[in-house]
Amino acid sequence: MRSPAIEVTELKKSFGTVVAVDGLTFAVPRGQVCALLGPNGAGKTTTIQMLLGLTLPTSGSVRLLGFDVERERTDAVSRTNFMASYVAFPWRLRVGEMLRVYAELYEVDRPKEAVAEVTDLFGLEPLRGRLCQMLSSGQQTVIGLAKALLNRPRLLVLDEPTASLDPDHADQVRRVLQRVAKEWDMTIFITSHNMPEVERMADRVLFLSGGRLLADASPADLRARFGAADLEQVFLHVAREGRAP
Repeated sequence: MRSPAIEVTELKKSFGTVVAVDGLTFAVPRGQVCALLGPNGAGKTTTIQMLLGLTLPTSGSVRLLGFDVERERTDAVSRTNFMASYVAFPWRLRVGEMLRVYAELYEVDRPKEAVAEVTDLFGLEPLRGRLCQMLSSGQQTVIGLAKALLNRPRLLVLDEPTASLDPDHADQVRRVLQRVAKEWDMTIFITSHNMPEVERMADRVLFLSGGRLLADASPADLRARFGAADLEQVFLHVAREGRAP
């Protein structure tokens, strides 16, 4: 049996007297789409930073794809990628140049073919010659997703992946992500405040509040447990009450 895509054990992160993440334990099987939800300040960003090895935990451990992030970070992150709409691009490069640079940085075996693949996935051919500084916020978001798929990651971590997109483009992006996740046997770990998006994409939801895990279930199970019409009502309950439904 393969090890989980993500395995977090008693993870804790403190900044002085502030405990941002408090004893977090969960595992995400490979091939699953798992959403990490919670109100602002719940500890989501800090958790993602520890998953990616950008911040060292105060205590506890993280394993990605069977590799210990603290001791085997290169092996873990070489099979992982990350996308957030707030990450800036090198503005003086054209889109095609930027994608090729990142393909080389990721040490993709066939960088030219990788760029062509993600260009085709997201319909980016009209943008390949455009300077990154001339992209709209929505275009930057789609380019960021394309960049994150260049190495065909086994684990894709997404932070608000469709926040800058109109409903039509957001729908197209979700369809692409769902398709490649199945075709590539890719695990997706997503944070989002777009509850319909989470209900559509996620097999499972982890709810954080105050750095602690309050709920771990499918969207349907969470709706049933709370008697809610949708996941937004569940979110409001957790955010305002600070306890699991």
